[in-house]
Amino acid sequence: MQKIPAILIASLAVLTALPFTLCAQDKTGTQEFSLSYGTTSGTDMIQGFYRNNSRPNFDHPGYFDATSKTGNIFATYRYFINRRLDVGITLGMEALTFDHYTNPDMGSPVLLGKYKASIATLAVELKPVYYNGRFVQLYGLIGIGARYFQESLTEAGPGVAPQNNLQVTPFFLNTQWTPIGLRAGKRLCGFAEIGVGYKGLLNVGVCYKMDKKKAANDHKE
Repeated sequence: MQKIPAILIASLAVLTALPFTLCAQDKTGTQEFSLSYGTTSGTDMIQGFYRNNSRPNFDHPGYFDATSKTGNIFATYRYFINRRLDVGITLGMEALTFDHYTNPDMGSPVLLGKYKASIATLAVELKPVYYNGRFVQLYGLIGIGARYFQESLTEAGPGVAPQNNLQVTPFFLNTQWTPIGLRAGKRLCGFAEIGVGYKGLLNVGVCYKMDKKKAANDHKE
């Protein structure tokens, strides 16, 4: 599992441990912008059983072993329809490197090549709010979107002719199911989410809120 940078853990702990930093209830028209970092996406989890690690298909012979990952970095915009529901759009990126080996059922695995890859995700989300209090907000999240996967060969294996056509499906559908999320703060907030999907098992970040009145005033200025 990808380790979470210590600075993100520390930032989240500080933000969520400040009960005196009030969290005003979100109203219709409130807008929110956030940046987040997640680990172990749903694709990694499912394809990890095949040692496929983030590749969107299983039909190519051999197996793939990830050697490095950046984790999932997302920028999200949300608009509150009412106090109990908001809609959002999110854009995320992930980069990784992996090694491609021959199928171990055919004998001792042989390294075929080293690859680098990037994954881009664009999705729409609904966020139902369970509790919208002065101090904290508890919520869930449902999202659906498309991921684009691109890879390239960086080094061929010993004595192996370069192969850069692993027959990857570039676009594939992905979802996010988050049963519980916690947000704390005033305008500048910290949050943590636990779920399964493109944002990962654990997704932490910071967000900035603008209510309808403030947004209107900023527009006039």
